[in-house]
Amino acid sequence: MNNTTFTIYWMVDNEPQFKQTPDMSFALSWMEYLRKDPKFSAITFCSEHTNQVGKRGVDSVVDGILPDGQEYVYKTGRGQGKDT
Repeated sequence: MNNTTFTIYWMVDNEPQFKQTPDMSFALSWMEYLRKDPKFSAITFCSEHTNQVGKRGVDSVVDGILPDGQEYVYKTGRGQGKDT
């Protein structure tokens, strides 16, 4: 069973529009159709899986602490494990 929904977003005459589908092939072909017509702009899509792990949305870091109480330490690949 497919629990993923794809939402396609676009603008026409400065008005936001959207369409939802469970079919990724349809989502991609619809976006291709929109991109061929210059009256449509800001064409994008996203998906959400209903069986995803974790909370929806973005968690925050407050004073270096994650919402679950753990310390947040950001390390870059270039920094080779050093705090930046």
